Amino acid sequence: MKNQRMFLKSLALAAVLMALTLVAPIGAGAANSRSAPVACNLSMMTQLTPEQVEAAVEEYFNAVGAFDVQRYVNTFAPNGVLEDPVGTPPVQGTANITAFITNIIAPFREIKHHIQDINVCGNEAAVNWKLNLKTSDGKHISIDGMGIFSFNSDGKLQSVREFWDLAAFLADLQN
Repeated sequence: MKNQRMFLKSLALAAVLMALTLVAPIGAGAANSRSAPVACNLSMMTQLTPEQVEAAVEEYFNAVGAFDVQRYVNTFAPNGVLEDPVGTPPVQGTANITAFITNIIAPFREIKHHIQDINVCGNEAAVNWKLNLKTSDGKHISIDGMGIFSFNSDGKLQSVREFWDLAAFLADLQN
């Protein structure tokens, strides 16, 4: 039984690390071409309502909780960028985001989210969230984080920057 648990923990760790290294990072030029957000400049593009932004953020988390890879990927624009967590290589585009989320959810049998706070400004939102995870072998892990979500005028994610402690998560996963 102990060997089986060690094997499952190693498998989960390998899946997370593989997800972080398998996807192609954005080139330096592409990362620099993103314009800096303007504080609530509502004249830049077609604006989503705060309710639309909040619903889109909920859909992002609900798709993960449903283990529905296609649904999750559909929340992004085709050239959308995901930094999860910030400090790891950004993931861009449908194929890379698909590979990333497929590997991230693999070690878990339950993923529940709780949005603690959401602040919407134009087509962007700052989201304070908590994830409660259960691994395939029944281990419970909680992650507290903050995300910055930027949407295009079609309501698709153009970029997501997630801030959470990867080292603490990996330590919890291994223990």
